[in-house]
Amino acid sequence: MTFPAILRASLPNALKWMWLPLFLLLLTPDKAEAQTRQRVVQLSGFVATGDSLYGVAGAGVFVPGTNRGTYTNDYGYFSMPVLAGDSVLFAALGFKTQYLIIPKNYESQSYSIIMQMQEDPTELPTVEVFPWPTERDFKEAVANVRLPDKGTAIITRDLDPRRLEEMSRITPMSDAQNFRFWQQQQIQQQQNRHMYPTVNMMAIPQLLRGLLNGNK
Repeated sequence: MTFPAILRASLPNALKWMWLPLFLLLLTPDKAEAQTRQRVVQLSGFVATGDSLYGVAGAGVFVPGTNRGTYTNDYGYFSMPVLAGDSVLFAALGFKTQYLIIPKNYESQSYSIIMQMQEDPTELPTVEVFPWPTERDFKEAVANVRLPDKGTAIITRDLDPRRLEEMSRITPMSDAQNFRFWQQQQIQQQQNRHMYPTVNMMAIPQLLRGLLNGNK
């Protein structure tokens, strides 16, 4: 077989293999677009505490690695758009993290759930507040501190007799002190009347005569 005959026999096969990548390139975008096209689903529901009907307020509901997310309201309800095939994360302080996977072949436009969060009490590490940046600054602050007076000088000054007399002289009396002073005066007057009885001046001569006559 001559070279031109061999070329004519192999030419159709060569053209066929040249057109095959072109057909694949034409079909690939549609196939890729069909694979990346996902249905939008409106996810809504209620986040509860365990088996109770108490809602978890402020729980985070979001799809990791995306900007799609929201928080539950004061009663534990939420609503947000997601895509079919998304993995939704539920997180709240004091509860274990929960996950929800939206099925890839989910065809409805809405998805409603009740997510029950399990309690997970976690002890936070102790934080020691130290107002000085270094131990050296702390030692200098302790060395330069001035302790307050123990109170001996203040007590001695306040109990000075001359100071007390001066304060009693210049301090006006209150209503209660005035009433107490008047009451003390009344009591003193009654005591004076009992100690010094009233003498009848007309009976003095008769008393003297009786004494002279020896009458008891």
